[in-house]
Amino acid sequence: MRRYPILAVLLLLLWSQVAAAQVVVTEGEGTDRQSALRDAARNAVEQVVGTMVDARTLVKDAAVQLDTVYARSWGFVRDVQVLEERRYGDTVRVKARMDVDTDSDAPLLDDLRMVMDLNDPRIAVIVNRADGSGRDASSEAALDQKLVALGFHHVVDPSLTANLQGASILGRLASGKTSLAAVGKSLGADYLVLGELALSGQTISLPDGQGGYSTTLLKTGDARLTGKIIRFDTGEILGTFTTTGRGVGNGLAVAQQAAAARAASAAAQAMEERFRHLSAQLSQTVELQVFTADPEAVRQLMTELRAMGMVQGVSLREQAAGKAILSVETPEQAPELLERLKATSKLGIFVDRVTGASAKLAISRR
Repeated sequence: MRRYPILAVLLLLLWSQVAAAQVVVTEGEGTDRQSALRDAARNAVEQVVGTMVDARTLVKDAAVQLDTVYARSWGFVRDVQVLEERRYGDTVRVKARMDVDTDSDAPLLDDLRMVMDLNDPRIAVIVNRADGSGRDASSEAALDQKLVALGFHHVVDPSLTANLQGASILGRLASGKTSLAAVGKSLGADYLVLGELALSGQTISLPDGQGGYSTTLLKTGDARLTGKIIRFDTGEILGTFTTTGRGVGNGLAVAQQAAAARAASAAAQAMEERFRHLSAQLSQTVELQVFTADPEAVRQLMTELRAMGMVQGVSLREQAAGKAILSVETPEQAPELLERLKATSKLGIFVDRVTGASAKLAISRR
């Protein structure tokens, strides 16, 4: 599993702010000049979008979206300049410089920006049945597929979450009373989507024409799926959702399965909305004024900050005369950030003053 390259992150942040185009030099081939240029256009768009999306990890809907983008590649390029054109038998090959319009497919870029804002997190999904019969694989698959469709590459394989099945552990985590940082690290997960599926059903009865009702072979199923998005390292509940579904079938199991599928589909949409809301919160910057005569201590501090969950980025704004100013992109307030930092840091840290969005501190290597 890979992280997005820094260049892709920078490009995406730029594209999200202004209408832009990226110049690409690419090649294509076809039976004539025009088809070769169309092939080159597809390669150019794939080169640009492909730095951010690995199509091999996408489920059907997202793959179809990308295929649509690629099929319309000619409409996404402008200022085409043919640099070289050669014919080999029945094939024409061209080399061309093209400007790829990165505003042409805003929904796709919106999804990618959300993934970037959340720092491409690893997400584990567990949906337990309320009757204690175990996990509901279909609901988990629906939520996993939605996450992958949105571009989250690091959805944790359900088989790796088996050690979270202890009811007491999940109960404490669901109520926000415990932190499972060690477990989250072992799973390679930053967030846990923890759901519970409750199913019920009944036989459908119809009027019998005599003032009463007669039973039929049809059943109705009802499903209720509640979910929480939990941050692994603190146990903090970042969002909740509840969805319902109803299904009909010639058997109770069939009707309940249909109901569960509808509830899971609605839950996937609700989960997406919660993650979008969470990504929108990652616009806060905490300023740290760091006092030390040791440049290596500053570099170590930046490394430790970047390794912390919920920290999107760390930049060094200035450093001179024993003072460094760092900008930390995080949804947390400065006191919360520093409390977690002091608990894990290998540095000696003395906090002189702290407000919601800034702090002064002295550091030293131990």
